[in-house]
Amino acid sequence: MAVGPYVTLNAVLIGFFGFAAIYHFVLWWQSRRDAILLIFTLHCALCATLGACLLVLVTARTPAEGQRALDLRLELAALAQISQVWLLSLISGVRARWYVLLITAVFLTVAVTNLAVPLSGSVTGVERIFTSWGEQISILNRDAPSRWLGIAYALNLSINIFGFVCVARLWSSDRIGGVLVALATGAGIVFAVWALRIDLSGSRQPYGGAIHYPLWVVLIALQIARDYRRRGDRLAAAQQRFRAIFDQTFQFIGLMSVDGTLLEVNQTALRFAGIRAEDVIGKPFWETAWWMHSALLQEQLRQAVSSAAAGEVVRFEATHRAADGGVRFVDFSLKPVRDDGGAVVLLIPEGRDVTERKQAEQAVEESRQQLQRLADGLLIAREEERTTIAREIHDVLGQILTALKMDSAWIGSRVPGASPALRAKLATMSALIDDAVATVRRIATDLRPGILDDLGLAAALEWQSQQFEQRTGIHCSLRASVGYTAIDPVVSTAMFRIFQEALTNVARHSRASHVIATLERCGTDLILEVHDDGVGISRDDASTSRSIGLVGMRERAQLAGGTFSISAAGGGTTVRVQIPQREAVAV
Repeated sequence: MAVGPYVTLNAVLIGFFGFAAIYHFVLWWQSRRDAILLIFTLHCALCATLGACLLVLVTARTPAEGQRALDLRLELAALAQISQVWLLSLISGVRARWYVLLITAVFLTVAVTNLAVPLSGSVTGVERIFTSWGEQISILNRDAPSRWLGIAYALNLSINIFGFVCVARLWSSDRIGGVLVALATGAGIVFAVWALRIDLSGSRQPYGGAIHYPLWVVLIALQIARDYRRRGDRLAAAQQRFRAIFDQTFQFIGLMSVDGTLLEVNQTALRFAGIRAEDVIGKPFWETAWWMHSALLQEQLRQAVSSAAAGEVVRFEATHRAADGGVRFVDFSLKPVRDDGGAVVLLIPEGRDVTERKQAEQAVEESRQQLQRLADGLLIAREEERTTIAREIHDVLGQILTALKMDSAWIGSRVPGASPALRAKLATMSALIDDAVATVRRIATDLRPGILDDLGLAAALEWQSQQFEQRTGIHCSLRASVGYTAIDPVVSTAMFRIFQEALTNVARHSRASHVIATLERCGTDLILEVHDDGVGISRDDASTSRSIGLVGMRERAQLAGGTFSISAAGGGTTVRVQIPQREAVAV
């Protein structure tokens, strides 16, 4: 049989729908899985398959062949109606989920029911006729259709009503889009009426419903194209605004893939290094000009990229080579970007030039160190001066007072018959000299106890604890496990002065009744702890820098290369000093 216009037209329509399905599938793939394109692709594929069924209907030779094509046509039409409803809802933005789900459920029921009971009626015979243009086609003879078929067409009419609801929604924001969807809905009505007349009236006309339907597809395709063009314009404008903000920010910002390949970078970072975007885009980030000056930083960045790709936020201080050849300090960070499923898909590198802040910090640190050296020098000078004054008082004043004591005794021995008044005067003079000697010894001891230099730190601490107990009445016990050792003078002086200040604080503030002090060695370190059972020091007082006594103890420990801490854990107050003693030897 020669192929006539009717068959040719149906074949062309099948090709048209197939091409539309393939074309929009490619667009869907390139658009990162857009829902509208996907449903429209499925709709076009269903239309192509539906056209093939209609072609089989007009070329069928047997009732069985015609029955299979007729049943498949109804099932495909039901699926096409479902996709049409979903598509109209997405295009117009009409949120009618209850209606969409209802239509989906009913048409799926129609499709499943048709598998068991032919809703269009059973084919009883096939008749071959000639059209007016001389083409021979098939006409199916059928029983009366099921009442379900009428329900399906009624729902089809409601879909067209829903289409006009979508038109009204589109009209307020896109009148051209509203016109296109209205024309498409009108084409759908024409198709529904034409097919209804054939299916329900028993008309002996060939199935040509697919001839009307391309208009719906073309109009909807035009609306989708317009919508995507408008989206593209909005996206381009948004990208332009984003790029303006992206490039004008003071921070260095970029965009990387999870493997460390640089995808985007702003002009701030490019101007900083004096390079162009094409010099770095597409390269591993650690192989760009910002990092090439340091192999250590490159390796650190590789590890940071691995950590960020695993979902961590990484931040560290780095250096970058600037356009003038100098090295600048940069506060650098890597942040992961996650998709809706929580997977890391991109990395955002950020950096801020903190060279001026770093230089200011270095200047402050240098000033602090200078002040610390000055304070240390003053502390050493004060201790040396105290030692010198103590020695002068002990040696000079002590000798003078001793000579006066001897002279007064000599005078008393030379005047045995002196009057009682003279003897009383000599006794008073001798007592005053004794008081002066005791005062000189006390002052010299307070300035620099000789026991510290003569017998060592442990003996000096024991003597100081006894003096404290006698003076205040607070019981003070010392446990020293270091023995009589020769300790570096700087360390022994620091330990002794800290012990003195700690006992002074106990007497002034703690209201304690007992003090326990320990001196022990831990490796090469000497550790002194002083604990009282008083009211304890508050956390604010322990951390404040207003207390001259605490500041002095801390500075003495630091001067000797050690650490100082004070706490009130467990009740009372505990002062702890730990100082390295590399030259301590047993005596």
